[in-house]
Amino acid sequence: MGGPRILVVYRESAYSEVAADGASGRIQGLLDCRDPLVADIVRAHERHATSMERIRRELDARGLDATLRHDWSDLDSADFDLVITVGGDGTVLHASHSIGDTPVLAINSSPETSVGYFTAGGAAEFRGLLDGFLDGALAATPLYRMEVRVNGELIGARVLNDALFSHLCPASTTRYELQVGGELEEQLSSGVWVCTAAGSTAVVRAAGGREMRPGSRRLQFIVREPGPLCGARGTRWPGLTKGFAAHDCPISIRSKTSAARLYLDGPHLVHRIDFGDVVSFAGAARPLRLLGYGPQKNP
Repeated sequence: MGGPRILVVYRESAYSEVAADGASGRIQGLLDCRDPLVADIVRAHERHATSMERIRRELDARGLDATLRHDWSDLDSADFDLVITVGGDGTVLHASHSIGDTPVLAINSSPETSVGYFTAGGAAEFRGLLDGFLDGALAATPLYRMEVRVNGELIGARVLNDALFSHLCPASTTRYELQVGGELEEQLSSGVWVCTAAGSTAVVRAAGGREMRPGSRRLQFIVREPGPLCGARGTRWPGLTKGFAAHDCPISIRSKTSAARLYLDGPHLVHRIDFGDVVSFAGAARPLRLLGYGPQKNP
């Protein structure tokens, strides 16, 4: 073995996760009935397994020092020269919270069924992408991340995509004060999204936000389904519902909800937010170095 030290982080397929929960019998029953509900799950599982085997072969053929893990919580990415993620965008998001300066090469293991906005290509392109890294010809794009604090305490230093502040119950109203720069406004809505440039292509764009260039360090916010405030002065609709903030100009939310939650990069990193808590969002100093991303990305 020689050359760079490589860590391969791979996801478990949806089929494997369901089977691990003891539901494989149920899936088999649906398969036996040729239920279309499970067709994509099985197809993605098979494609993922094939992609993993192809990646293993390419690494072995070059005699590279590669460590393959699904759970790599006992490892430090700083001990490796390259992190390869095998899965889709969710795998990149999950891994990014534990990666500092080590470059990341993201491979989409099932392009037909998995979103791969962050990925440089599929298993079919892996040989060329790996050669590009080894030759120093594969460019790295910095994706600026976001840090999140609650009452001044850092709870997330490497948020790559977005954060959602909302009520614990999706059907309940979220009440809070939103401050962006010198503007402060009391609001009620179904929640507030805050995203980085990388996250602006996902749910924030679908909610009416604007796509940002990959190298931007600004943050973007958008209020979900804003509602009117009623009082002695009549009904007032919020005006601070979407916009941008410089990376060093925090966006802050003061909760007026006793059962709020903060979701970072999806549903798995969840923090309880109590009445009076202040959540602040600002640009993080260390970007994720993503290989093969952007204009140089393979078609």
